[in-house]
Amino acid sequence: MRSFKDLTPDEEAHALALHKEAIVIDASQVGYTDYVGEDLWVDDLLAGGITASNATVCMGTQLGEALRELKSYHSWAKSSEEKALIATSAADIKKAKEEGKLAVIFGPQDSQFLEGTVDFLKIAYDYGIRIIQLTYNYRNSAGDGCSEKKQAGLSNYGFALVEEMNKLGVLVDLSHTGDPSSMDAIEHSKDPVSFTHTLPRASTPRELSDFAKWNNKYMFYGGWTDYALRRAKTDEQIKACAEKGGVIGITPFFAKKPGKSTLTDDIIDQIDYTVDLVGAKHVGFGSDVDFNSTLDRMAYISQHPENIDKTYFPALDKDWGYGWLRYMPNLTKGLVARGYSDSEVKGIIGENFYRLFKRVWRG
Repeated sequence: MRSFKDLTPDEEAHALALHKEAIVIDASQVGYTDYVGEDLWVDDLLAGGITASNATVCMGTQLGEALRELKSYHSWAKSSEEKALIATSAADIKKAKEEGKLAVIFGPQDSQFLEGTVDFLKIAYDYGIRIIQLTYNYRNSAGDGCSEKKQAGLSNYGFALVEEMNKLGVLVDLSHTGDPSSMDAIEHSKDPVSFTHTLPRASTPRELSDFAKWNNKYMFYGGWTDYALRRAKTDEQIKACAEKGGVIGITPFFAKKPGKSTLTDDIIDQIDYTVDLVGAKHVGFGSDVDFNSTLDRMAYISQHPENIDKTYFPALDKDWGYGWLRYMPNLTKGLVARGYSDSEVKGIIGENFYRLFKRVWRG
């Protein structure tokens, strides 16, 4: 398999031209709107040529706190209108592309902020939310997350929430949702749904890379490998999502294999598997980058420069760095290196998600 590093100068120029032309979408990341951080994450995405990003908001909050958070984002967007806008339609994403701005999409990774009340969804919609993940890792009012040891499907409220999301035009995200609840949502939804940031379970690395070993400091039930496999999706789920018209966003988060392979090439391996399963038009990208952690890494590296590439994410290739998206063009180079057509490349790096958003959001 060719690496993104193997392109000829002409191929690289072609890849960069495709990247510049395309609507590039990161289907899941965690922003940072506080003092200097707000400039770091937006500038980083813009440097990577990213047009729109699904930003995680309203986590671990009740409705009142969630609305205050959304209001602060709207205030921030007004003060940063030269570089960013809040996207509530596909037209907003197109506008951001034309104006060289970042379109920020509100996408909570948990529906619990709605407090188990379907009527509250309209309030959240009016504040700009356009994507909601039904559950995070654990059980909530809607259903079971992927980390629950014993999982059931959606609750009665979960089914009602999917119906109301369809009615309003809010994309159902199932990235962290457990297997039975995911299948319930796919089957019950009238609109296409999405896994905005996941991997195929069949191809998720079983052997821990250095990156995964470092991440074992996080306390996931059953350990890192168990969690990675629970977070990943079965072939059945991926096919069902695609048959519904949905898009599967491949994430770097679990993609790194042991050894000297680059993260970029390992991501492309996961994209290849998914494309072989459901076709290129159903595949996208979701980084799952948390810029809060990125700033923590910056602080760590500034204090311990001797450890860079040794104890802190030693397996990641420098072309992606320590949680930055400015190297997003390498993904496009990798797709070109693997022989994807121009239309397939542009679809995978963003235009597949753009079409999905346009369909679900109705404009």
